[in-house]
Amino acid sequence: MKTKDLTRRSAPSLPRRRIVLAAACCSVAPGLAAAAAWPERPLRLIVAFPPGGSTDMAARVLAEQLGEALGQPVIVENKAGASGNIGADAVARAPADGYTLLMAATSFATSPSFFPNLSWSPTKDFAPVSMVASVPIVVTVNNDLPVKSVAELIDYAKRNPNKLNMASPGAATLTRLSGEMFKLKAGVQWTTVHYKGGVPAVQDMLGGVAQVMFANASDVMAYVKAGRLRALAVASAKRSEVVPELPTVAESGLPGFDVSTWQAVVAPAGTPAPVVERLNREIGRIMARPEVRQKFHGFGTDVAVSSPEELGRFLEKEVATIGEIVKQSGAKID
Repeated sequence: MKTKDLTRRSAPSLPRRRIVLAAACCSVAPGLAAAAAWPERPLRLIVAFPPGGSTDMAARVLAEQLGEALGQPVIVENKAGASGNIGADAVARAPADGYTLLMAATSFATSPSFFPNLSWSPTKDFAPVSMVASVPIVVTVNNDLPVKSVAELIDYAKRNPNKLNMASPGAATLTRLSGEMFKLKAGVQWTTVHYKGGVPAVQDMLGGVAQVMFANASDVMAYVKAGRLRALAVASAKRSEVVPELPTVAESGLPGFDVSTWQAVVAPAGTPAPVVERLNREIGRIMARPEVRQKFHGFGTDVAVSSPEELGRFLEKEVATIGEIVKQSGAKID
């Protein structure tokens, strides 16, 4: 009796389920059709920093090449401010249609550790597209400092605790955090001095106000090659194609040391998978071109590409790793 009643009640629900499935298919179809026709108009590539920096230069090289590959212009738009948060927020809020992209840089992963009320999440509000470049962090010292290797820097700092100033291009930058991580691993103490960008930090390095700087290669290598600053090592796990002559910090006495800044393309969360896949495919082809690699090397950047899935896993790990460095070092932005 109970089985008979149950059968009688469930029978009318079958047509309703068919209607729901049909409606769902209808709602998905326009999205698939739009993705198939994409792109039908120009794209915007947002850079969350002022013009002229390595992220901006990388974005402009990529945008020109990507526009040719897609058959639509890719317009670079600078939305600077708040350590990159303004530009990232603009992209997080943009329609997920593949027409607004972000040239993310390392601040994309450092911001969650420094801004507790952040309006966006790097791992939840964006669709990873592709890694683009890795920027070597160079351990740099003033020429008057009597050290020529990482081991000598550690020895000098231990013999002269709190006598050195480390120039930081910004409190919430990974270059600053790499210096804080170095202090922890090497067991040394020095004073961190924050500047509003790499240019004023380098100027005080040249003037001797600061003696140590963990800097993007693009900020310091011209001065190193001119003999005005001394480079000791790169902070990444492997040697850089940009400065292959420099050893790594890891091979110079601090095993496991691995920090580098980077640039990647992300889109708003929910961007159709076919669009993400097309972008990833085109970016991979572009970054493999010798002339593009040469341009990137010219402004101190190594080419580094990835699948969307690899970039997603990298971002998850990077946010967690940076959070741990901030926690251990007690780094703050005030």
